[in-house]
Amino acid sequence: MKQAKVHVKIVPDIRRIKTASKYPLKLRITFKGSRKYYATGLDVSDAQWEIINSPEVKGKFQKIRIEMAEIEKKALDCVGRIVPFSFSIFEREFFRASPGEQTLEIAYDNYIAELCANEQFGSANSYRNSMSALKHFRPGKVRLEDVTKEFLNDFEKWMIEKGRSISTVGIYLRTLRTIFNNAIAQGVVRPELYPFGRRKYVIPTGRNMKRALNIDQIRQIFQYKPEPGSSLEKAKDFWMFSYLCNGMNIADIARLRWSNVSAETISFQREKTKRTRRDNPITITVIRNNQINGLIEKWGRAETKSYNGYIFDILDITDQGEPARLKVQLFIHFVNDWMKGLGKELEFDLNLTTYVARHSFATILVRSGAPLALAKQTLGHASIATTEKYFAGFDLAAQAQYTKALVNF
Repeated sequence: MKQAKVHVKIVPDIRRIKTASKYPLKLRITFKGSRKYYATGLDVSDAQWEIINSPEVKGKFQKIRIEMAEIEKKALDCVGRIVPFSFSIFEREFFRASPGEQTLEIAYDNYIAELCANEQFGSANSYRNSMSALKHFRPGKVRLEDVTKEFLNDFEKWMIEKGRSISTVGIYLRTLRTIFNNAIAQGVVRPELYPFGRRKYVIPTGRNMKRALNIDQIRQIFQYKPEPGSSLEKAKDFWMFSYLCNGMNIADIARLRWSNVSAETISFQREKTKRTRRDNPITITVIRNNQINGLIEKWGRAETKSYNGYIFDILDITDQGEPARLKVQLFIHFVNDWMKGLGKELEFDLNLTTYVARHSFATILVRSGAPLALAKQTLGHASIATTEKYFAGFDLAAQAQYTKALVNF
């Protein structure tokens, strides 16, 4: 059977404008209606792109056109060897063909493009932030082989000097570690050059901060009476809904459909892990109570029941991809801004955010006597180790109370 044609072309990626009004040039591979984009390390403006494609092109722009042609030829040669064609084999073979040439920025750009193709826009932004920090630390072309233990130690020191936290350093370098693992799997970097791990560079973890409220503070929030119809009332209600519904994230609240709700429960899968756990999805079940029912009655859209639409008005059924993510982020900011103000008014010693609602649910559940395994199940964690991290260093007052037993003769 004849293989469908694979189209290869370098094009400007107009979705991502860079400094000086330039766009990155991407190698576009099209196969059976699917497209993937790979970074080339080249950037051009609209005017420069016209010059590069003109018959009279000369000088540095002619060199760019020649470089583009060489990349396209190498890609075509690689495609020709892959029968039947697959993107994964192309990525492995194409990048393996040029070890040592791939830069850190190209590796990041390619992985970011893959995340965007999978509609993992939040993760893509995390990788962009990491790459931006690395580019400011070490401007110019940095090869993957240049990232050594010393490079990483210097980056950590530079970040701390810039006033960034050790937690932020850890977040940025965990993304870099993923980039390295992918590069090794593709044959771009030799495994012995891996800079992370024991006796190399160990990625730091931030110290655990208090992120959970005690039950008395929860009571104060529930009993607080905001002005009816106010933004604070709406923010408080959705914060309470998150807390009552197993610490459900706003992204999951936004995507709750009427089919997720039965007479006694709410069942859903976390948006965060839908793709990573497709082979073994975790369904979380919330037991409904009068307060949850009241909030659904208050904020639920009865008109969307007829077509199994979203329960709440955070998203419309037509919202997809990046626009949907941005709407969810705006709603998270809305809730957090109003709840932080309420936390200050109630004189709490932490910022009152949706993240605190989730941690408070887990902490109070376990301190009430529930086994850790139940907390793992209700939070939707795949590993008990993840759940255990929720309970480290949260409440010094509780710790002080327990340590009284040491001298309770």
